[in-house]
Amino acid sequence: MKKIKLVIKDIVILMSTFLLMLLLTYLFYPIVKKNIKFEPAIETLIYLIISLYLFIIYRKEIINYFKDFRLNYKKYISKNFEFFLICILAMIILNIILVEFIGQMPTNEELNKSSIKNNLFFSFLQVCIFAPFYEEVLFRLNFKNLFKNKIIFSIFTGLIFGSMHLISAKSLIEIPFILSYSIAGFALGYVFYDTNNIFTSMFFHFFNNFLSLILTIIGEYLWKG
Repeated sequence: MKKIKLVIKDIVILMSTFLLMLLLTYLFYPIVKKNIKFEPAIETLIYLIISLYLFIIYRKEIINYFKDFRLNYKKYISKNFEFFLICILAMIILNIILVEFIGQMPTNEELNKSSIKNNLFFSFLQVCIFAPFYEEVLFRLNFKNLFKNKIIFSIFTGLIFGSMHLISAKSLIEIPFILSYSIAGFALGYVFYDTNNIFTSMFFHFFNNFLSLILTIIGEYLWKG
């Protein structure tokens, strides 16, 4: 019975978060429609509200995790750094293979590149600050108490993480990209469960997104050159 209550609670939080995101998008749509220049700022504001919503729900756990991470961050990061890099390398290699096979980048990546190109400041806030926070809380912390096994937890949350990054897909041909996104999700779930601290996975999520941001900027610069 306790397990069922936990499942229901986690699903409710997951669904309510997405419903809130849809509601905010709908409410702010008239502003964006009137002036498209406001879109990056509005998107960032929505990310901020979602982050605050999840913080309110899990504030006690997040505060306790932060206190622990502040004391043990060197140990947590060094312990999992090599493992995370191997996973990210595997994700990159698989992504290259999938792009060659499918003939296109995933829509999510194209949208991120376009966003970075149009407004670097708001893109940094969205990709490197808010996304690592609310995605780790929603996809990792939200499901932590459902699993006793680290690998099963990492696979489950990795698949959810991967699936959510395909919401913007334009066609079913992009479905194989769930594998590359899920590798990153698996790695983030693993380091969270291994250290029992959500800020460890937040740090690595930030690291991955920041690296992608820098590479995208360099790519755009070289391409223009």
